[in-house]
Formats: sequence, C-alpha cells, structure tokens
Amino acid sequence: EAPAGALPAQEVSLDVLREKYARGDERTIGDVQRRIARALAALEPAARRAEWERRYLEAQQQGFIPAGRIASAAGLGLSATLINCFV
Repeated sequence: EAPAGALPAQEVSLDVLREKYARGDERTIGDVQRRIARALAALEPAARRAEWERRYLEAQQQGFIPAGRIASAAGLGLSATLINCFV
C-alpha cells in the first residue's frame, strides 16, 4: 500500500494507527484511508460520489493527511464534530 520508494511503516506507527484511528476490522493505513475517502465522498452529489471517493483516496495516498479527529471519526456515524485543521 505504500508508494514506490516509501519506507516501510514502523511497528510503533502501526500500533498508534490501530489504537487511535482504525475501527472495526481496519488493520492498515489503506483501510483507514478508504473509510475516510468514502465518508468525505458521501457528502458529494450521488452521481459523482465514486469519482470523489477515488480522488480523496488518491490525495491521501499522495501525502494528504486529514487531522486526527477526522481520521478517527469520519464515516462512523459518531456524534462528534469533524471540524479540525488539516496538516
């Protein structure tokens, strides 16, 4: 899932991912990124959601990192605000 030439994830990074951001059956950064992309795309017009989901996922794969609150709650139906900064 890592881009070509990327360093492998450190075990401590995967531990943080699983503890703070992964939900349910999610185990990899790709799993979390797909959930976030799907959640963001859900707000787009229905006819263009698949396109936007692909674009949001691609942006994350190329280095866009949504803020922690978004990464941990998007797409889960929680009563939490997703307003946060983006890094």
